[in-house]
Amino acid sequence: MKRVLLILVFFISYIQAQDFNLTGAGARAEGFGGAFIGLADDATAVTWNPAGLSQLERPEASIVTRFISDGVSSKNNLDPSLNSDERQGHFSVNFGSVALPLKLGNAGVVAAIAFQRQLDFYDNQKFQYEVGTNSIVLDSKLTGGVNTITPGISMRLSPVVAVGAAVNIWTGSLNSDQKLTLSTTSASGFLQNIGNEDFSGLNFVIGGLVDLSSLPNPVPVKFGVSLKTPFTLKGSGSTKDEDNNFSTSGSIIQTSNVSEEVQMPLMLGFGVSYRPNDNLVFAMDYEIRSFGDKQLTSTQTPTSPAGPTIVDPPTPISASKNGLNQFRVGGEYLIIMEKSVIPIRLGFRTVPTVLADMDYNSSSGQYSPSSTQVSGSGISIGSGFIGDTFALDITLSSNVYTQKYSTEGQIDYSTVTISSSVIIYF
Repeated sequence: MKRVLLILVFFISYIQAQDFNLTGAGARAEGFGGAFIGLADDATAVTWNPAGLSQLERPEASIVTRFISDGVSSKNNLDPSLNSDERQGHFSVNFGSVALPLKLGNAGVVAAIAFQRQLDFYDNQKFQYEVGTNSIVLDSKLTGGVNTITPGISMRLSPVVAVGAAVNIWTGSLNSDQKLTLSTTSASGFLQNIGNEDFSGLNFVIGGLVDLSSLPNPVPVKFGVSLKTPFTLKGSGSTKDEDNNFSTSGSIIQTSNVSEEVQMPLMLGFGVSYRPNDNLVFAMDYEIRSFGDKQLTSTQTPTSPAGPTIVDPPTPISASKNGLNQFRVGGEYLIIMEKSVIPIRLGFRTVPTVLADMDYNSSSGQYSPSSTQVSGSGISIGSGFIGDTFALDITLSSNVYTQKYSTEGQIDYSTVTISSSVIIYF
């Protein structure tokens, strides 16, 4: 039964790994499909391309919230009775920032500090399976996330060229309570794992922006580049495992200290934006995320009863051994009125994941990852209100992708996100 628990818990945790599509923040940027590296003209620039902060002319503060609805639909060709369709949703504060333009000599400098939720571990699901006269129930509750606190600064070197840099201070926690209950005609019992883990890390972001619209003969094009340095995201904590009635000696409780290290790669993004007139702007990004050779390592040291440290074999972050390179494109049209502006935005992006399609090995009777990466697509549509002292933005976005099992069926994943932001100008 322990083996069953480990498989199911790993499966649920693996779903969370889709969040390795790390991007910047903001409801406006989301409306562009995330194509913001070559635009980056509000305080969220500190997460996309810190050089873009140089475009801010007055102090501003912002907050971004999200409602996220995740769906998982399983289709089993061998036994349709195992088909399932699950969906869950939750609300979170995704981003907050303050940006302040400064004057240092003749150089225009903008400083900012931001908070962003990078990985969201929320999961609250209950699965029940009937196998003959046996009933198996898995109850999973995960809360917490990994966040970054990001101070950043930018400087305009000339009317055309700006540079910027930021520091990502990674922090956060994960709390989990996962319980597997088995009931048969003659007995019942459960396996339960309760754990907590704290995370830490540090990396740097360097950005550049070339604004050709500031040339003596203006060209309405901007080019942006953003480089995020590689680092190791470290986690440490403790777990409590209880085996109740599944063992011949009754209930067994074991506590352990655990640690994890996640290799995060260098990420290099390029962006361009084109503004043919005051009402219209288009943007396009391509970001390289070299997750293909990165791994996750974990260790466990039993503390009660005490035992030797167990080091698990390194696990590839990307099951297909491919990177998570992403293409994003979007546009914005401004309806300009006497005292306000109404924006209309539309965006598209590819959605690469760490998942792979699964091939069946008839000799071992098991599935194993293929070299085919599971990748999907996302669309977004947004609007808002821009006034003299504040701006409101709201965006609806949807991501979909499918993982295929060669002989058994497939799992369809979908995520619908409603992002909203408020920006206050001072």
